[in-house]
Amino acid sequence: MVYHSSLVDEEGITKACGCPLLPLKGKKKGPAPVSEQGKTDIIDEAITFFRANVFFRNFDIKNPADKLLIYLTYYINLSLKRLEGCRTLAVGTKAIINLGLENVPIPGESGFPFTALFHPPQSQNEAELFRDYLKQIREETSGRLLSVAYRPNGTPNKWWLAFAKRKFMNISLN
Repeated sequence: MVYHSSLVDEEGITKACGCPLLPLKGKKKGPAPVSEQGKTDIIDEAITFFRANVFFRNFDIKNPADKLLIYLTYYINLSLKRLEGCRTLAVGTKAIINLGLENVPIPGESGFPFTALFHPPQSQNEAELFRDYLKQIREETSGRLLSVAYRPNGTPNKWWLAFAKRKFMNISLN
């Protein structure tokens, strides 16, 4: 059984491209509202559920936050693929920073993996808002992922990096 997001309350949540722009508890600059520090956000859920959800080829969407959970699961998978050959936290951090500097495709552009889940932006403002939000959640996810993919002594955590070999929803990673 796929784990779904528990963040279903959509009252007052801005949407872009059919996706809710959920609050984050990180300190990265961007369009996401700030979440309470003690509350679980979508990134916490994505990292917590990643090792279970990555085994599924199909993912039923129960609420709009599941779209973001699917995107983040894909991004975590992509990040682990980049970290696979990195033997120290310093090298892994450099690889993740380089991944963060890459262009972030949005629905309607080539390279976006989930064109069926998200609709293309209706305006240039919506496109920029969604691109900025995806950049923000990618940066925040990368920082939190490094803390679980590497042990406190800076060596790789094999129980996480082993999942780099998995394909999520049969999507091949570059």
